[in-house]
Amino acid sequence: MASAPPAVRPARLPEPLFRACGYFLPRLLFLRSRYAPQVGWGDIAVALDGFPCDDLDLASAAFWDEWRRRWTSLGDRYARLSGGSSTAAGRARAARAAAGCYHWAEFMYFDDAPRKYRLRGQVREFFRAGLEGADLDFEEGELPAGEVGPEPVPYWLVLPPAHRRPAGRLPCVVLSNGLDSMTEVEVLALAETYLDRGMAALLFDGPGQGLQVGRTPLRIDMEDVVAALVERLRADHRIAADRLAFFGVSFGGYFALRVARSLGDAFACVVNASGGPRVAPYDELPRRLKDDFRFAFMGGGAADMRVRLAALALDVGGPIGTEVLSIHGALDDIFPLSALEELDRAWGPRHRLLTHPGEAHVCLNMIDTWSLEAADWVADRLLAPGGPA
Repeated sequence: MASAPPAVRPARLPEPLFRACGYFLPRLLFLRSRYAPQVGWGDIAVALDGFPCDDLDLASAAFWDEWRRRWTSLGDRYARLSGGSSTAAGRARAARAAAGCYHWAEFMYFDDAPRKYRLRGQVREFFRAGLEGADLDFEEGELPAGEVGPEPVPYWLVLPPAHRRPAGRLPCVVLSNGLDSMTEVEVLALAETYLDRGMAALLFDGPGQGLQVGRTPLRIDMEDVVAALVERLRADHRIAADRLAFFGVSFGGYFALRVARSLGDAFACVVNASGGPRVAPYDELPRRLKDDFRFAFMGGGAADMRVRLAALALDVGGPIGTEVLSIHGALDDIFPLSALEELDRAWGPRHRLLTHPGEAHVCLNMIDTWSLEAADWVADRLLAPGGPA
């Protein structure tokens, strides 16, 4: 007698995989963006249904190769859907989903650099397609090669929808990437909280970020790039150059602390989301994070990376020229909370530290809460009556 066919059931995330990936699953649903690429819970279920659970070693290349393959396949499906749609809205929505899938395919994939570069290129391609019909003024610019380094630095000035803009010149928030995020995905999603409040946003791919990750070493003195971007904003008649803020997430939060130290007078306030004045010792990092740092820094072996990460430590002494808000998880294993608490004592009343006791790096379970609080904190300083003119 023939055996019965297997029961048909909806796609689902395997329970062992859910347990193994519990930390970063919230990242896949990054905020509730209207413009940035995004996937839904159903996409996660479809992409990861049937994921082999016999070896769920998140430090292994095999795990992330299987992860990449599945998310790439779903991205290709959305790309075809976008190409076949008869409406601008359908093309744009499917393109945003394709861009999101391609990003999640590559964000922790470091074993085939050309393949990672191709996926990042697809993220940008479909992100741009997803802007069709958007009610944003999204303007591209570039710091030319030679101005702050040998490579050009692309940037995007995003103006809020007309109905949200205050009268007069616009305050502006400059936002920076971390190691493995992309400007048009996580950073734009975070920028939307400022656009919603009537502020402009300046996004940029510094050396070693965005499409340059793994091609150009990540630049540590990113404040020099930021200073050049500030000059562009000062020359723009639409921007209130005396009402600027800086925001950095993850390693971008480390950049935020550097900006507060060296460019504080240029910014009314600075937000540091999960950066710190020093990185945990290289040997204590999980293996995949070691790969992440090595890829972004284009570093060598363990001895080289130990020296590179140790050299990142900031001197936390001395006054700062702006207000700083730091948001941190007590369980952060990349930027130790103890180092940020030391900075908090040294910087005194100009620094405010918000700690989430049960959260790890970037406080992903609380991102809707802290991103709202941070945006309101910035708005109080850039928009409120009696604040900076």
